[in-house]
Amino acid sequence: MKVTKIYLDMDGVLCNFEKRYFDLFNETPGSSRDRKEFSQNWTDFIKGGNFEKLELFPGALELLSYVRKTGIDIEILTSSGGQKYHDLVAKQKDVWLKKQGIAYKRNVVPGRKIKSEYAAEGVILIDDTPDVIEGFNRAGGIAILHKDIGETLQTLDGLLAS
Repeated sequence: MKVTKIYLDMDGVLCNFEKRYFDLFNETPGSSRDRKEFSQNWTDFIKGGNFEKLELFPGALELLSYVRKTGIDIEILTSSGGQKYHDLVAKQKDVWLKKQGIAYKRNVVPGRKIKSEYAAEGVILIDDTPDVIEGFNRAGGIAILHKDIGETLQTLDGLLAS
């Protein structure tokens, strides 16, 4: 199989969204039992410009270095978390990418399920969310569940060698 494109997710792959969220609200983004509290924290997170302030995710520089050397078309494929703050989150993510010197084409979708629309034969997505992985694979792409940089690079090596 010839790989024609690699999409990189941002949150949980390139940047550490969960750490920043936890540092601010003392909970992980999906842990709030109270949807009102989560909604307020989410709003505060966005209005505070926090997508611009995220740390690099562990292994992100290694992943970027690896994919840069492949000669394959690389793009960013990330979600804004919904339509309500889509434009604001997209702008913050652009600022973050620019600060990091990551100049790949950026695709921000208003919901993670939309990522499957980018799937095609020979197209890889590296993402940290299991339902995104399942949807992308069902739609005909190849998705790698990113949890550990070593495993992700090993999987990429195997895919690019075949």
